[in-house]
Amino acid sequence: MKKAKELKSHLSDEDMRPENIKANITIRVSGELLNAYRTEAAKLGIGYQTLMQIKLKEGLEHSLEKRLEKLEKAMKARVG
Repeated sequence: MKKAKELKSHLSDEDMRPENIKANITIRVSGELLNAYRTEAAKLGIGYQTLMQIKLKEGLEHSLEKRLEKLEKAMKARVG
């Protein structure tokens, strides 16, 4: 318990923001997918876990619902 308090005293409010905290998780992916991420990440000069995180975030930001909303707005703008 003492270590946690000592660690917390060294962390700023900025450190504790959700976007700055990394959580360890376990996920099962196919070897083929893992190798594809490792290959692509090596080409980009970044770690494969970093690439996976980027792609996961992009997937959320460019969800099907958001893409449909954008398309609907464009269609409405053309019609009228």
